[in-house]
Amino acid sequence: MRRRVGRYTKQETAELLRLYEEDYSIYKICRTINRSQKSIRNNLIRLGKMKGEITPRRYVVQGNDVVIENQNYFFQYFKYFSILSFLVFGMIVNPHLNPLTIIASYIKNIYYLFG
Repeated sequence: MRRRVGRYTKQETAELLRLYEEDYSIYKICRTINRSQKSIRNNLIRLGKMKGEITPRRYVVQGNDVVIENQNYFFQYFKYFSILSFLVFGMIVNPHLNPLTIIASYIKNIYYLFG
């Protein structure tokens, strides 16, 4: 059976408190309620029954300032597209500039020498 996730229901919270008051171990409580040990521990800390630190910590972001920079990347993309187009055109016109052709001819020469 899959573990439950999300907020605890009132019945789960009542069951958690009852089992904790009866000195059940966290492991036995997690097996009974079908929650993780970390979830049980965090919930007991939240309810004030245990001392400790809730993990993972939740940081509150103060302020609602959102900065959106209005940058136009068109010219950067155009620059890279131009360079790439120039290289592809060069490889089409002169196949000896194509790295795959160079590697294939190198492999072919090695095969003829040793094969």
